[in-house]
Amino acid sequence: MRAAQKYGSVPGLPAWQADRYLDLLLPTPRPPELAPAVLYLHGGGWRAGERSAGLYPWLSPLLAAHGFVAANVSYRLSGEAPFPAQLYDVKAAVRWVRANAEAYGIDPERVGVWGDSAGGHLAALLGTTAGRADLEGNCGSTEWSSAVQAVVMRCAPSDFPTMPPENAEVLDALFGGPPSETAELRRLASPAGHVHAGVPPFLIVHGTRDETVPFDQAETMVQALRAYDRDVTFHVVEGGHHNLLENLDLPWGSDPWVDLGLQALDFFRRTLGT
Repeated sequence: MRAAQKYGSVPGLPAWQADRYLDLLLPTPRPPELAPAVLYLHGGGWRAGERSAGLYPWLSPLLAAHGFVAANVSYRLSGEAPFPAQLYDVKAAVRWVRANAEAYGIDPERVGVWGDSAGGHLAALLGTTAGRADLEGNCGSTEWSSAVQAVVMRCAPSDFPTMPPENAEVLDALFGGPPSETAELRRLASPAGHVHAGVPPFLIVHGTRDETVPFDQAETMVQALRAYDRDVTFHVVEGGHHNLLENLDLPWGSDPWVDLGLQALDFFRRTLGT
């Protein structure tokens, strides 16, 4: 069963712009025990995309078919607001899931997140910034924790100060200005800089020939996690571009995403249980 739910509202905006939504995919029949929940965050360079991307069969439907409560989350794009608005939104979505756990049969102690590209970046921030009051925002209630217990980060940046200048247009839109004016904000947005001893398990997937997010961004995140002896699985896609294929001109299709969906399912089963 799929159900759209309002998880928060941005103060100061009219309702048709302010309200934030997620789609819940519930396992059917409902499991007899409380189920873990996993939120999917779409890609699109923080400036495009929508939560319906999570409806590809190898994403949220796969998890729901295996006993998870899955949520596809909308968040503000860079044309609507600069960072950290996007992080405020996805943290509010996690808090909403916990606040409504009883109604949907969710175990509030078992919440995971995954995302691709821009969504993978936000997923990594959810995994590394729990407890940061300055990053909670005011999109929804702050009475519940925004911590997550497992993260899948695919094709995503981890250290913005070292991103190449070819990404200037996208990143300047995300941060509301060039590096000379937004250096501190870019450091704040870098998940690798927030890694600490309490971060949850990570699964990181990246192509060695990624033309959009360099492979060394994944290496930096893995090194930061290993420096704290954290649980990290690093899946290197040899020859893979941003689409994780050897041919960068091919569209994002089912290959290799079906296999990556099964990999993520196994990871969430190991870290969250079903």
